[in-house]
Amino acid sequence: MKTPLPLLIGFATLLCSSTFAQIGSDGEGWSIQGTDPIKIYYGGEHITSYEPGVEAGRPYFYPIIGPTGENLTRNWPMKEGFDDEATDHIHHRGMWYGLGNVNGLDFWHFSEDEKKQGKTFGTIRHRGMNSAQISKDDLIFRTKSEWLALDDETQRVMSDKREFRLFYDGNGSLVLDLTLTLIADAGDVTINDDKEGAWSIRTIPTLRLEGDHAKGNIINSEGLEGREAWGKRASWVDYFGVDRAGNPVGIAIFDHPSNFRHPTWWHARHYGLFTANPFGQSNFEKNVPKESGKHVIHNGEELTFRYRTLFHKGTPGEANLDIAYEAFTLK
Repeated sequence: MKTPLPLLIGFATLLCSSTFAQIGSDGEGWSIQGTDPIKIYYGGEHITSYEPGVEAGRPYFYPIIGPTGENLTRNWPMKEGFDDEATDHIHHRGMWYGLGNVNGLDFWHFSEDEKKQGKTFGTIRHRGMNSAQISKDDLIFRTKSEWLALDDETQRVMSDKREFRLFYDGNGSLVLDLTLTLIADAGDVTINDDKEGAWSIRTIPTLRLEGDHAKGNIINSEGLEGREAWGKRASWVDYFGVDRAGNPVGIAIFDHPSNFRHPTWWHARHYGLFTANPFGQSNFEKNVPKESGKHVIHNGEELTFRYRTLFHKGTPGEANLDIAYEAFTLK
């Protein structure tokens, strides 16, 4: 077997290449095709794409092919024709990062959603892939985004830098790591207390807890299950059940101990949405002052978060989530 050498490519090199030029392995490991979207392959098979999301107001991953070969994110509204899928919450697209109220702007909902008219929206503009580092074991790519007012994109709220790492662990789980840094480079950034946000995924309908196609459940690191996990603090949350082919699978998100307000609160809903949200405290807890979750990143300062998303086979116990989480904390 030919072993691909580690490969580091800058954004300027990528821009000079064809939209469909491939960097990385020729079929035995990780590779990237294109920059808009960034299409990611393993062994020649499409695993996911990082979409710029101009029309959606934020970049996102879709689809995400899990270890059983099935897509584990809802297809709608990116792709229609799936009778088992709900067509609610048009802003739920694959896996993404967004916040409900930053300097009074909504970076969570979809501006064309008729139910959300009257809100003042922001948009997160993907500004390109800065670099990619590819080996036979993993793929790392880095991007930058700008947070802007939707009705006046000359009004910049802040920027962010993102590092994504994808690899398969020893159990065959697909791992997606995110290191996200929010950068207050255009004045103070006030993230208000809101239940909407932040690192988020909308799952396939079979991982839902309720509905005609629901075959899933939720468990968190504290042992709480089902609806009891909503709004609680935990180191990790796992949605588990079966994929569309009936294979036992799960999606776990880990909150790193170094993160602001760890362990975070979880907006984990019965219909397949779950998010790690450190800014929604008064929405999740009773008997705390309103806006307890509010936080200001002062001009010139940064705030960094680390998350791991594990797309695993089997039950939470079979995936050894406590051990997998401990491994994440050591990095």
